[in-house]
Amino acid sequence: MGAIIYLHNDDSSEPGVDSEQRNFGERRSQPQNQRISGFRDHVLALAGLVQATSLINSASRSGLVSQDTLENSINSVFIQNPGSTLDVFGGVTGVRKGLLILRELLTNFDVAQHGRILQYALAIMGLERKLTTRPAIMRQLGAEIANIDEQRMLRQSDDRLIDASSVRQLSTLYESLISEIQPQIQINGNRQHLQDRTNIERIRALLLAGLRACVLWRQVGGNKWQLAFNRRAMTGAIEQLL
Repeated sequence: MGAIIYLHNDDSSEPGVDSEQRNFGERRSQPQNQRISGFRDHVLALAGLVQATSLINSASRSGLVSQDTLENSINSVFIQNPGSTLDVFGGVTGVRKGLLILRELLTNFDVAQHGRILQYALAIMGLERKLTTRPAIMRQLGAEIANIDEQRMLRQSDDRLIDASSVRQLSTLYESLISEIQPQIQINGNRQHLQDRTNIERIRALLLAGLRACVLWRQVGGNKWQLAFNRRAMTGAIEQLL
């Protein structure tokens, strides 16, 4: 079993949510429609993150994930020079599940339903911040992903199809470059599913998808205080996209 997986029973209590907040001087005079549209890229990136962590949660607990949603999330790892934020996910359809989950997180958060999803998202955000201080790893990660993508395209004609070999290679990449960075991300779930090699490979590949979304979120100007002080505008942006 790989280094990132730590076994915990599902009967343990769900994680709490860090309630730390800070007022960063929101400009209240900005027109509402303009404010909502200004968060479009932010919510797309966050939706990509929670879509990945939702799939991780499902894979670790039941061993079952939607194949289409899985492919949409993992494919985002290979989109390194997008023309727009939407291009990373192949359009709204590719991140629709994440948008629906993000809307629930912003408007109707429930610890039992959303606790693990949020826990993994916050952990991946922390990991991405650490990686920004290690540019050599980031460069190597980008180069290796490009190499995996090139091999993938030699095997198939559909550039959005994710085969088992690509998932395996992404899993190996995560394990070799990222999994030892402390603190390691802790995955909770069913022991049987966390000992299944195919499932572990999917989880590691999805962790890379979550990292990709975090990088995107930072690139479009996202910060954690928006989640505390701009929930209404972000929810409005989600509604426009859906």
